[in-house]
Amino acid sequence: MVAKENLKNAYIEWLNTKLAYKDLDAGAIEITTPFLDRHNDRLQIYAVPMKNGEFKLTDDGYILSDLQASGFELANSNRRKQIFKTIVNGFGVTFNSNFNELFITTDFKDFPRKKHSLIQAMMTVNDMFMTTKQTVSSLFTEDVGNFLELNNVRYSENIFLSGKSGYTHNFNFLIPHYKDTPERVVHTMNAPSKGTLSNIIFSWSDTRENRNKQNYKSDLFVFINDQEKEIDSNIINAFKNEHIHPIPWSNRDSVVNILSA
Repeated sequence: MVAKENLKNAYIEWLNTKLAYKDLDAGAIEITTPFLDRHNDRLQIYAVPMKNGEFKLTDDGYILSDLQASGFELANSNRRKQIFKTIVNGFGVTFNSNFNELFITTDFKDFPRKKHSLIQAMMTVNDMFMTTKQTVSSLFTEDVGNFLELNNVRYSENIFLSGKSGYTHNFNFLIPHYKDTPERVVHTMNAPSKGTLSNIIFSWSDTRENRNKQNYKSDLFVFINDQEKEIDSNIINAFKNEHIHPIPWSNRDSVVNILSA
């Protein structure tokens, strides 16, 4: 128990110390987070004061504009638009299509939770829709869903689970427990990166303790897209060290029996 508390506290301390705040014009504040984007640059959001005393937290259009520069277009697929809408709605984030902007409004009291929600939404959109001009036509998360259905795995899609910290975390699929078979949470990692790795590990470590208070164990399986690039062994080892099951897409058939049990 002491070790778990130390790990959680160490993460929160790291999160707080790595946040950087910079005053901009007109009272806006630039917030640099420790989470990395696909270029290994730290994600930034902006706090803009509003007339009612609240303020808007925004990515200033960065995530969607950056993906568009890689050949991704949201309007090209109804399926993509549906998944995108589910993501932003699930995190309580609003999308302004005129500026490609993801934003959320908050007061000072709710600032930590709302900031976390916006960052989670940015990272989830970036990972799920990370594309290049040579990318396969279907979304990786959709491929994983089709794989589960093909193997008669019953699941709930796009779930939000509460962690011990009070934060809510998004996972792609949940397969319920049955008798002695543990609950299996399934998540996808389309564009493996240190930032996405850290986000998944924190989300699961925060969630797992709450889930395991029930009368059954809860396991996390992360499908990793290795169709275009070999997976860094450090990512595989990091997941295993946290008792998370990393599943390269090329090795997906190895877990059919576990997930369909």
